[in-house]
Amino acid sequence: MLNVYDFMKDLPASKRLIVNDLLFADYKCPLSHSRFDMWTHHNYFVYVMKGKKKWFAGDKEVIAGEGDCIFVKKGAHSIYQYFDDEFCSLFMFVPDHFIKETVISNRIEISVNDREYYPAPILRVQNNEILQSYFLSFLSYISTSGQPDAKLAELKFRELIMIVATMRENAAVALYFHELCNRSRPPLQSVMESNFTYPMKLEEYARLSGRSLSLFKRDFKKIYNTTPGRWLTRKRIEYGRYLLQKTDKSVTEAALDCGLKNHSHFSRAFKDQYGISPVEAKKTSEQNL
Repeated sequence: MLNVYDFMKDLPASKRLIVNDLLFADYKCPLSHSRFDMWTHHNYFVYVMKGKKKWFAGDKEVIAGEGDCIFVKKGAHSIYQYFDDEFCSLFMFVPDHFIKETVISNRIEISVNDREYYPAPILRVQNNEILQSYFLSFLSYISTSGQPDAKLAELKFRELIMIVATMRENAAVALYFHELCNRSRPPLQSVMESNFTYPMKLEEYARLSGRSLSLFKRDFKKIYNTTPGRWLTRKRIEYGRYLLQKTDKSVTEAALDCGLKNHSHFSRAFKDQYGISPVEAKKTSEQNL
């Protein structure tokens, strides 16, 4: 599955800036598909300059149009494209460790009293004149400075974290920053439960969890007492069954949405697990309505 960070990193030098793991990209979307699944091992901000897109992960979706800003947590998600207008945007990728170091070193106080702000995978960032000016000035800085000084560029990334973290309107994003400051790596259970519906490779799950492949497999075995492959198949089939029974999704749509894009694989694994085909399960659920 496409890693959007790696994809942006390979854009022409005139359209992006890389400072260690930090990445800024001025992006015009050339994709021709209406839906595109992707993942990233680094969080990112998007500022939309023209057009609109819909980001969604699980049951959370956000439509971002001109002048909007969103924050996407690292992990897997999908983008739905609208073809009625050209899409232009600014992407800024910020790793967990950079956010954590910026918040701690600058002693940014983040209130965690209001638990209604539990961070979803995709968050709308409340824009204002300060934030809007920030993105436009950063784009101008990149466009006119040739190869910008790495230290100065790093400070611009830190400025973004500090602006967002200190805005009361963006408490949901700030709470996620707070959580990063209190852990060394993301819990493996959280990584798997949040991303099992996407057809990622084991190496990609390991990278997302901040582990080597061998450590990922060892930790997984300790937690789940099975292999990642078996667990993923079982979870995806369980979710596919839920979609067939509780929604109007077709068998093909359920297979796609649960992470098994091969229809025959979905049907075979479903029958192995439940003793009936997904078509039969769908008919039974419709008869019981």
